[in-house]
Amino acid sequence: MLKIWGRTTSSNVQKVLWCCTELGLEYERIDAGLHFGVNKTPEYLAMNPNAVVPTIDDDGYILWESNVIVRYLAAKHDAGGLCPSDTQERYLCERWMDWQQTTGWPPVRTVFQGLIRTPPEKRDDKAIEAARQEGFKVLKILDDHLADRDFLETGAGNKTQ
Repeated sequence: MLKIWGRTTSSNVQKVLWCCTELGLEYERIDAGLHFGVNKTPEYLAMNPNAVVPTIDDDGYILWESNVIVRYLAAKHDAGGLCPSDTQERYLCERWMDWQQTTGWPPVRTVFQGLIRTPPEKRDDKAIEAARQEGFKVLKILDDHLADRDFLETGAGNKTQ
């Protein structure tokens, strides 16, 4: 059975869990990270030297990095569905996965960490405001893309971009 190490409060773990739900996959989730620990044990580090979540074990096949895990599961269990079979369509989808990780998430993460996970007296208000302004700019890219379509991928009835 597929094993997933990670806590449900991690956005990266949530991606993997959402993918499993979309694919109808059964899995065992093991709490790991932050207050659960586990991710700094020698056993976990042998699977994922980065000591972060998520990590999966798919019958002995170990994989880490949330977007890679989602790609792997979609290709393995639903090629042509969540993982488009058309090469160009697939990579239009994949660019948004990478955009989320490299462009969309960093400013959102700074604001989230600053406002939600940092006590008010320890907040860096200038950094939070700068990230908020950057977040508006990068999320406008996403908003503009979705202006004439329901999903990020192109699909039937959507213009290619």
